[in-house]
Amino acid sequence: MKAERPALVFLAYPNNPTGTLYPEADVVEVIKACEGVVVVDEAYHAFAGKTFMERLGEFPNLVVMRTVSKLGLAGIRLGYAVGRPGWIREFDKVRPPYNVNMLTHLVAERVLAHYDVLEAQARSINAERGRLDGELRKLSGITVFPSDANFILVRVPDAAAVFEGMKRRGVLIKNLHTGVPLLDGCVRLTIGTPEENRRCLAAFAEALAEG
Repeated sequence: MKAERPALVFLAYPNNPTGTLYPEADVVEVIKACEGVVVVDEAYHAFAGKTFMERLGEFPNLVVMRTVSKLGLAGIRLGYAVGRPGWIREFDKVRPPYNVNMLTHLVAERVLAHYDVLEAQARSINAERGRLDGELRKLSGITVFPSDANFILVRVPDAAAVFEGMKRRGVLIKNLHTGVPLLDGCVRLTIGTPEENRRCLAAFAEALAEG
């Protein structure tokens, strides 16, 4: 921070694609050290349960972003930012007119009126994440990374082979072996319904054995 003095810092909380929820004290240290704006992206807040929203009054350079995409509403493409009035006024200057269409507006209002249903869905996904994590850790030759999001990152001996093997079995995952050294050999499994997760685990085990 002292050397580069960035005007803008983004922190994904939890991170994607690792699912890492950074220690709160570490995030606070970044916010305090930054002379510019720090945006904490809480896209996966529903699954992590941790937030910096209530600390907005404490840090004048903090902005928190969220989306309804991870609540099952990805199709309506709706997100929002919360920050000090001064920052929001500046953001509003570059916001396109009618940037939220009426259909999105109406759907969001109707669905978010039943937020308890969305929260129950998130709790179910968290429970399935724990179950899938436990089953994956029984398999040998892989590394399962802890996650506070709605996916699990796994390092395998051959990411491309596992990806293709699962694809042949009708299960699509994300191959992250794309040239980023820290993600070498990694694939990402998204948490679904119990039946989807059962199929995912079976396909993963079979594809892993083939390699």
